Amino acid sequence: MDTTCNFPPEEILNPLIGKPNWEYIILWMLSNNNTCSWSELKEKVNKSTLSIYISRLKRDGHIIKSEFNEYRITSKGREKYYELGQAKRGGRKLSYPPKVILTRRNYDHWILWMVYNNNYCKWADFLEEPLSINQSSLSKNLNDLMSKNFVKKDEKEYQITQMGKSEYSKMLTLYELDRQSILEEESKRITELTQKTLKFFEEYNIKERDTQFRFLNSVLKLEYSKIKNVLRDEEDFHKILLFLSINHPNEYPKYVFPDEFSAKYRIKKTTLDYYIDEIVENQIYTIKFFKLDVPPDRIYYFQSDEKIEMMLQVITEEHITKFTYLNKLFENSSNVILPLDMNSTVNIILDEACQYVFHKELKNSLLKFLPEYIKYLAYKIEKEKKLLGISGKLEGVIWQNIPQILQEGLSTTSQYQFIGENEINYYLDTGILEVLRPYLASKPDSVYKKIIKSLDEKKYGNALEQVDSVIKSGKKDLDLIIYKAMILANLNRNKESIKFLNKHIKISQVDKENPLYALYFFVLGFSSMTLGEYEKAFDMVDKVQKNYPEHALSHALKALINGYNQIYAFDQERKDDLSEIEKAIAIDPYESNKARYYQLKSQLLLELKNYEEALESIDSAIALSPKTLDFYNSKNRILIYFDKFDEILDILDYLLKEFPEGERNLSIKKAYILREKKNLEAGLEIINELIEKYPEDNNLVLNKIYWLQYLDKKENVLEVIEDLLEREPENGTFHDTYGEILMNFEEYEKAINEFQKAIELESNEWYINQTYIKLGICYKEMGDQDSAIENLTKGKEFTNKCFCNLDTKRNWLTIAE
Repeated sequence: MDTTCNFPPEEILNPLIGKPNWEYIILWMLSNNNTCSWSELKEKVNKSTLSIYISRLKRDGHIIKSEFNEYRITSKGREKYYELGQAKRGGRKLSYPPKVILTRRNYDHWILWMVYNNNYCKWADFLEEPLSINQSSLSKNLNDLMSKNFVKKDEKEYQITQMGKSEYSKMLTLYELDRQSILEEESKRITELTQKTLKFFEEYNIKERDTQFRFLNSVLKLEYSKIKNVLRDEEDFHKILLFLSINHPNEYPKYVFPDEFSAKYRIKKTTLDYYIDEIVENQIYTIKFFKLDVPPDRIYYFQSDEKIEMMLQVITEEHITKFTYLNKLFENSSNVILPLDMNSTVNIILDEACQYVFHKELKNSLLKFLPEYIKYLAYKIEKEKKLLGISGKLEGVIWQNIPQILQEGLSTTSQYQFIGENEINYYLDTGILEVLRPYLASKPDSVYKKIIKSLDEKKYGNALEQVDSVIKSGKKDLDLIIYKAMILANLNRNKESIKFLNKHIKISQVDKENPLYALYFFVLGFSSMTLGEYEKAFDMVDKVQKNYPEHALSHALKALINGYNQIYAFDQERKDDLSEIEKAIAIDPYESNKARYYQLKSQLLLELKNYEEALESIDSAIALSPKTLDFYNSKNRILIYFDKFDEILDILDYLLKEFPEGERNLSIKKAYILREKKNLEAGLEIINELIEKYPEDNNLVLNKIYWLQYLDKKENVLEVIEDLLEREPENGTFHDTYGEILMNFEEYEKAINEFQKAIELESNEWYINQTYIKLGICYKEMGDQDSAIENLTKGKEFTNKCFCNLDTKRNWLTIAE
């Protein structure tokens, strides 16, 4: 066949040793031809292999596809081509971190430096000199960096991600590198953005240098990759950052209104408004934005730690400190009028800020802005000395649908697997498994009645024992097998669930005429997703859709897997929306299931930060099934995001009347909401009443301990916790709580002893990841860096393995940093 295309030599296409390197072959062809068509590439690479590598090379920015269906190599791809060629000729030349970084044994920093300054690194690169990282430490640190999406693994190559590049820039500031070195490193990231940014500035005629600088600064700090799953168009993201850069206090009195901006820069106003709110109000990035309201209808934006904010901070801190010190000095002098009051202090701050930082006409707006800003500074400087444990320990679980934990006591949950076997496990709310029950047989046998009763009461441990006893007696009906797998999934024992199903049911056995097999696929898909085995989960979706296309569970499983795929970003190329839920709702004959699908939709929308639609969906669930308690639990979780504490209290009061058997759980939730409203005494009163009513429940005393600590009653706190430990000396939860109390009072050595006892007594309990993290913080405070790193690393490992919701997992990983 005649062709003008240059093809690689035979020794590259068919090497004497090893397999062909298809990535190198494709890059060779594109490097040695101006462009190549699909058909030309297919002459040397088979179709399926070509499809895989073309997708990967496009994703990594090594090649681009032109409008004429031809492929072209990029400058980044050419670097990759030369590097692969060099490797074929006898090895790569690697860049290594400077001595100033190597002198500290921060392996995560070494790894970040390596993957940033080399196109990729292999496992062996980290084991060799001058790094010589031991395999155990390397595994821990690489897994940690990958879990945070700072590093990705492609085949056997480790590469830095966009979020990793941002983290790398922050990391450099921790070392005594000269400013020029840091700027040079930062300029590498700017170089990557140059072509795209210049094109953006040119297309939209952005010529003002300060606006250009603010925009570039935002692009470097706010990674698009963090929201690309929900905001599909990167150019829209850049337009949103441009809006923030244009409407800056330094530009006053110039201003571009949102509707004008929307029309001029071709972005939907609803999209602009929503993501401005997400970035500024909901702080989806670590960078804090402040907004300055200028009546009647203008809002200017600026970032923390930028020039005007730092200047304002210096001015504010100086005058607040002066106010505090001088008034403290004279507060006991009866003959002296206090030299300053807060009003005069604020006026001085305003005068100075408008003289040196802000336009003088912004003075009234700053007057309204200052009180909240002063609170922000107080929080930032003093850190408000809060206890770490409560947010993730008790409060973290009371809003989840984990049955019987608070009603029966935390120590009775041994059937649950809170820490999974995989390196990373993923939380899927088990409430959706309830949709299987109406399809399962309801037989008159007493054992079935017992199983159903246990499931109604969410006593999954009892239900498992009952199912096992029937199976051991010789019954192996399909519905019993599905019952057991479903119960194991409810107990987070998903590996067991999959293994049990695969042992008793083969795919070849599936009968299209028996709809019970749709339930089999559903449990397999659910359990696979919790283990991060998303490809298997999608395979179950395909199989159930092929075999039971008209079954409601077919659409429900697709919605479930698609939704959590968006949340956890497993396969970012899949663009499916949540429309499959509506199909399931339309065809499922059971009202209770329709309600569960609305709950699922609400949960997915909540994780995707679409709060208003999440609230609408859970309201639909409640309308269909007003007697389902955990729907109200889901609603309250959403209302917390809106700070609608009074509405939550009304709901809890209603539930206390409707579900008196849930009094303890509901009352504890009410106490925590009162705490959010700063009404600590009312919250404590509720807890005291519960303790008086249920004196045998020691877990209620735990809540009282935290309340006494909030009220800073140290002697009372220690007295109550020590009394509790006298009653139950072998309770790991109580030792862990004692450790938190001691840690809060800065008695770190004693706290370490208590945390170690907790680990010794209950090494696999639901809170054990938090125990290791708190233990690491104590060691850090005492200056034992090696022990701190060891325990914080363990804490992060267990946090990744735990079956806790995404917010809780993120919070504890952040604390561990």
